[in-house]
Amino acid sequence: MVDDNELMSVVRSAFPPAADAGPSRDLWPRVVDRLQSRPEPDWIDLALAALVVVLLVIFPEWLSVLAYHL
Repeated sequence: MVDDNELMSVVRSAFPPAADAGPSRDLWPRVVDRLQSRPEPDWIDLALAALVVVLLVIFPEWLSVLAYHL
């Protein structure tokens, strides 16, 4: 049977110590810039949203189907 200390020494010799595991730079400013520079909605997105609203006005019973799939 293998002793715990021997097993730990084998594992430590197989895996060298990790270098600095921190990020190379601060990512938070890039996240804030991306959130503030949101693109405008495309015309196809607006057309599809309008189509869904029109269909729900015409067929209100489809609301349960739509809610199920969302």
